[in-house]
Amino acid sequence: MEEVNIPNNKPSDYLDYLLGGAELNDSLLQAYRNFHLTLQSIFVAIGAGLSVAVLAFNELIRSTLATLILVVLGIISIYTLIQMHKIIIARGKDVSFWHRKLIKAEQDLPPDRRYFTQFKIDQKLRRSKANHLQKLFLSKKTITDEEIDLLVERGLGHTRKILDKWLFIGIGIIWLLLFTISIGYTIYCYVRVS
Repeated sequence: MEEVNIPNNKPSDYLDYLLGGAELNDSLLQAYRNFHLTLQSIFVAIGAGLSVAVLAFNELIRSTLATLILVVLGIISIYTLIQMHKIIIARGKDVSFWHRKLIKAEQDLPPDRRYFTQFKIDQKLRRSKANHLQKLFLSKKTITDEEIDLLVERGLGHTRKILDKWLFIGIGIIWLLLFTISIGYTIYCYVRVS
């Protein structure tokens, strides 16, 4: 990262600019997450309905057709899941970029006015024993980019872990279950008929 120098006469303009960049990218990240979750919810609801239809149909042809539609829908859903995961991870890195810039810029302020840095330290303190971060970031010491990563990148927050990792894994598991139930039942019906 390049060195950040805040002009002595207007540091708040620069900090406002950085905060605006962080807010914009965080807002886009939340919009992508909302869109993706809504889309996946619709896909999974339709998939669950098709799975129930597979089990309810008494005719092999209808059951097979519903299973094929489920598989196509599942492939579309999983493809969308993978692509949206890439987008959301990239947008999360964009947010982290702006957070790094803010923390670096706040180092030119007195420690008691480093509000964003204090917020990031507070987030870490709630999740782990990180008392050393207050001494590191709220002192006169010059911090390195690696030290900034302690607040921004390493040990991503609880929300990011759930939304950017476990939610995607959970949706994948749901599709695996729907596939297993529908394909398994259809195969069972074919074996029973033959």
